[in-house]
Amino acid sequence: MKVDYIHFHGNKQYDDGDLKSEMKETSERSWWKFWQTNKFDKKKYIEDKDLVLAFYRKKGFRDAEILSDSLSYDKTKKYLTINIYLSEGRQFFVRNISWEGNTVYPADVLSARLGFTRGDVFNQEKFEQNLRRNEEESDVTSLYSDNGYLYFQVEPQIKVIGEDSLDIALQVHERNQFRVGRVLISGNTKTYEKVIRRELLTKPGDFFSRQLIIRSLRQLQQLNYFNPEKLKPDVRPIDDKTVELEYTVEEKSSDTFNMSVGYSGAFGFSGGLGVSFNNFSLSEPFRGGAGQTMSLDYQFGVSSYYRTFNIGFTEPWMFDSPTLFGFNIFDTQQSQYADLHYRGASIRIGRRFKWPDMYFRGDWTLRVQENTYHSLGISSVYDSYYQEGTTSQFGISQVISRNSTDSPIFPARGSNFSLLTDISGGPKFGGALQAARYFKHMLNADWYIPLISSGRITIMSSNTIGLIFPFEKNGYIPYQDLFFMGGTGLGQISVTPLRGYDDRSIGPYDGNVGGKAMMKYTTELRFALTLNPIPIYTLFFAEAGNVWLDHSKMDMLDLHRSAGFGVRLLVNPIGLIGFDYGYGYDASTPGAAAPGWKFHFQFGKSF
Repeated sequence: MKVDYIHFHGNKQYDDGDLKSEMKETSERSWWKFWQTNKFDKKKYIEDKDLVLAFYRKKGFRDAEILSDSLSYDKTKKYLTINIYLSEGRQFFVRNISWEGNTVYPADVLSARLGFTRGDVFNQEKFEQNLRRNEEESDVTSLYSDNGYLYFQVEPQIKVIGEDSLDIALQVHERNQFRVGRVLISGNTKTYEKVIRRELLTKPGDFFSRQLIIRSLRQLQQLNYFNPEKLKPDVRPIDDKTVELEYTVEEKSSDTFNMSVGYSGAFGFSGGLGVSFNNFSLSEPFRGGAGQTMSLDYQFGVSSYYRTFNIGFTEPWMFDSPTLFGFNIFDTQQSQYADLHYRGASIRIGRRFKWPDMYFRGDWTLRVQENTYHSLGISSVYDSYYQEGTTSQFGISQVISRNSTDSPIFPARGSNFSLLTDISGGPKFGGALQAARYFKHMLNADWYIPLISSGRITIMSSNTIGLIFPFEKNGYIPYQDLFFMGGTGLGQISVTPLRGYDDRSIGPYDGNVGGKAMMKYTTELRFALTLNPIPIYTLFFAEAGNVWLDHSKMDMLDLHRSAGFGVRLLVNPIGLIGFDYGYGYDASTPGAAAPGWKFHFQFGKSF
């Protein structure tokens, strides 16, 4: 049977369309809802009637009820007409709120958490969430449970006054305040216990806090060493003032064989080979488990146009403190319209911050490199922008970031902000003709907003802006440090991906010479099909971006737009596999045709 019509009777405050929209699984047959089967499911229909009543109670109609309902069939006995008879009742407003039994927090603090003031419409759902547990952990119960009151309870008594007013009296039972006793860890077969323990915010002797347990689980998820769906804490009371905590983990492979492959119509295939040990141990290299990272990476472009090699090591907890130390040695060569070769090394120091909150950190990198440019006599555009010979580069960069996402692979909620400041200058060395001298700034902001509580459907919004300023009016900026845009960004130097366009096709002179200003916006609607054992999600995207010669030519309306769809799946040890089909709406150069549909394919890298 399929649902043909749904009729409501007795509804005066809200029309049929408002009430039908609250029913999630029971809907009318319609020509444009081609994705819906409209099959009648009795169990889901009962749940949908409860959703209609919940809608009324959110609007203050606490006495709303369904008096009766009926189902009737058409002549073919294939389609149903549903009639629902309602009594809306009166809309109620909050008059007085009083608290009894509270000794730890004053009434005004508890009322602020409850979120109601005199004259507000009584929203039943908001009342229950702000009293018991809401998603932001800003409710009354969380206030107590985050301060050790494990068995806190509150009993509301709601009294009707007059025709439409409510007096709410809340009886508080605070009970004992608990402290954390032992903190146990189980299930780790590879990862050192200290690697797990240093991520935990729940310490023996501290007051019990549910919020710190939640944050500890997030910290463990960010390591990407464990199955996130199996991470769970066990809280066991030992006596009337002490609880014991046990975190159970399930190891998963985090090391990757980095086989990166990309394809574009302009450059063909590009990619590379490498290996990344993401839970490495320098003292026990064959066992691992110390939380260190060791990587070796070789990437190549089409034919002999591009190749790069680098080796890196990172210790996230130097001297058993939240201080990161790492180094990287690199050698890169690109030969297409000109021969560009740069090589060098960098040292990185990072530190977690406690202020403004625990999600902030800072990273500082010292970089020394040598750049060589030789003309191949093919393109005068390159020769007019870059100087023949060798230049030196001594740079210091700082990144201040805040990451509150819930997963390092497929985030469903939270945000990720970063501000990069890169200063390149210093003396010439190694026989160089001149030194690179510039300021570089990049701001990136990503938001993840779940559309359903499980996080399986998420909206992602990303905004990036970059600017480069030379020290002097015509100061030298190395080719690889300029901005380029288009395609997947694989197999190229410093390329910002923009789907729907060929690699490095966006910007001055068809994107060949790079720019000193860049801007990009991306919005994605993500659907997580499965999270374990192989995470898979599909996406629809819309994005726009451009690269300009310098900031004086920036135009926020002069952007290259694209839209399309794609899929991502994580397969260990290969890494992330992505397929995208994007449509580019705007020509890369004035007078040219729009690029239209472009297929993008990749292994190992995410964008």
